[in-house]
Amino acid sequence: MTLYDLLEELYYDKESLTTVLIQLDSWLERLHNYGFCIYDFNPKKIILENGRLTFNSFRNVINDLGINENAKRINIFQDCKIGLMAYNKMPVDGNMNQEHFNFLQTNLEKFNQNGQIPDEIYEYYEEVFRRLNLTYINDYLVKKQQELNGNQNTNSLRKTKTTEIGKAFNPEREKMFTNEAAYVNVLLLPTFITLVYLISLFIFTFVLK
Repeated sequence: MTLYDLLEELYYDKESLTTVLIQLDSWLERLHNYGFCIYDFNPKKIILENGRLTFNSFRNVINDLGINENAKRINIFQDCKIGLMAYNKMPVDGNMNQEHFNFLQTNLEKFNQNGQIPDEIYEYYEEVFRRLNLTYINDYLVKKQQELNGNQNTNSLRKTKTTEIGKAFNPEREKMFTNEAAYVNVLLLPTFITLVYLISLFIFTFVLK
């Protein structure tokens, strides 16, 4: 199953659609933080694992980010385009050229004529396309909640469950590589055993004798 298939299934389930789009944004941020960018934002090439997005879902569409910071900005525009298409029950494709961008920027309100996009998400799209504030959805929503609720810390805000948007603040955290935990354990266990042995040897040699 692909991301395209999932978004198509959720055409009439706005709450679940919003959750998936926020999870996609969360993965985009993580990929950027790990030094990757998405060079092909075709949701038909993003493969789900057991119905969920994982790092492996993006293996066929990512490249090393390198020093190309502009790729991050383009990815955010592309991610938003996927959301706009999905909420409007249109064929979903995230790839974008200058013509697509100009059209979305000029006609953004036409994608929400019937209020099909949740208010917070539409305001985020306005931030991206109208004000060129290229942030991630999760960061925008947290900042918005901070402004509404005063000086609460980010961790408590991410646990907010009062709206359909709040429910998506905490997508499950995935390991980027399956063997990461095992790799750490393999490294730490011999070190721990050696340390215990040396301490025992020191006690026996210098204390007990």
